[in-house]
Amino acid sequence: MEVDSQGEYAGGLYVRWNAPELGEAGMRAVAEQQDPAAPEWKRYAEVVLLMQTALIGILRLAGFSVVRAEEVDDVAEGDVYVHADTPSPS
Repeated sequence: MEVDSQGEYAGGLYVRWNAPELGEAGMRAVAEQQDPAAPEWKRYAEVVLLMQTALIGILRLAGFSVVRAEEVDDVAEGDVYVHADTPSPS
C-alpha cells in the first residue's frame, strides 16, 4: 500500500498485489529470451490484471470508492486506487 498525500488526488491510497517470484521469473525470461512477449511475463501480467479486478470488487463490496490506478496515474498500472471520498458505483 502507498498513501497519496500530494497532487490532484491527494487523500487516496494505492493498493498493489505482488508476487515477487512470479514477477522475477517473468523479467528473467524476458531478459534471457530477449522477447517482451515471453510466456512467463505474459502469465505474470495476466495474474496482475486478475488480482487488480478482484481487489476492486472486494474493496467496492466493502464500501470503498476504488478505480484502476491507471485512471489517476498512468505509471501505476496494475494497482488499485482507493479514493478518500464517497463510494464508487458497483
